[in-house]
Amino acid sequence: MSESNTPETTTAKQEAPAKAEKPVEKAPAAKAEETTKPAEAAAKKPMDPKKKKTIIIWSVIGGVVGVAALASAIILIPMLTRVDYKETYSIASQINSFMDDFYYDYDDCVDVVEDADDDWVGVSSYSSYVSDCKSILTPANVELVKKLSQSSGVQRDEEIKLIFSKFATEFNKAVPSVDADLSSKLDIYDSWHKFIYYAVDMSFYSNDASKINTYADYAINSGNDTLKAFGESWKEKALDVAAAYKAYDEATSDYSGLYSTYTTKRDELDDWMEANLPKVTELIPLSFEDNAWEIDDAWEDAYDAIYNKFLLNGASDLLKNNNSTDYEKILEDLLK
Repeated sequence: MSESNTPETTTAKQEAPAKAEKPVEKAPAAKAEETTKPAEAAAKKPMDPKKKKTIIIWSVIGGVVGVAALASAIILIPMLTRVDYKETYSIASQINSFMDDFYYDYDDCVDVVEDADDDWVGVSSYSSYVSDCKSILTPANVELVKKLSQSSGVQRDEEIKLIFSKFATEFNKAVPSVDADLSSKLDIYDSWHKFIYYAVDMSFYSNDASKINTYADYAINSGNDTLKAFGESWKEKALDVAAAYKAYDEATSDYSGLYSTYTTKRDELDDWMEANLPKVTELIPLSFEDNAWEIDDAWEDAYDAIYNKFLLNGASDLLKNNNSTDYEKILEDLLK
């Protein structure tokens, strides 16, 4: 008998379809239905009144802030980009009033330093250099140039900004020494130059003790301790030389011996001065670039650019409606 006809084989064949149908179940569908019920219940649940109020409040605040930001942008953007040519021209006009003489007066600042130890430059000439330098290079004038550089015309008008930068580059070379003490420093230079002019190589044939005291005081009262100490030492030695010469000049005998004493003292004084004479330019350094021409030329270009832009943008309508041809006077009135 073959194995296919056995009772066990027949039973297995009959049970096979039942095993194949077993995995098919409907349970997952029931689970899916259960999971959707809580979500639907949550959606139908009313929102907490406090939470709802908070959301509304923040929504309102957000809207207000957004509107305010938009309004601020509408107001601020034109303000930040607007060029006030009147303001720029007003400052430039103030600078122009002292720049008219800048070329000559600033040159004198250069001469103050170059001629400080030159005994060939006259006292009155050197004092005029000092006076002119004081008048042109003041902290107030330097501050005006700085103020102009920060004005809207220079900051926001690219054409003016470019031209002004050339002037500023040259002008800034002139101002490293400008501070609140510049005037007093220049006074020290002036006092010292007087001492140099009178004391160096002075003739003892015609200078008595009173003149020596006067000359020494220029150094002693200069305001600088080093120059003061030198002036005091020079005074003592110079008075000795003057006394030796006076003894020789009034002698009735021993002319040769007295003259030898005088010349010896005079040589000692000269040697001492050569070895110890201070340089005021080293004690009180001042620096002025020799570029007066470049500064003056660059300023004319900058001022013309500012002036023309103000005419075109700041005063054109008023000029059109004014019968006067004195534009300078009109612009002057506009600045009041």
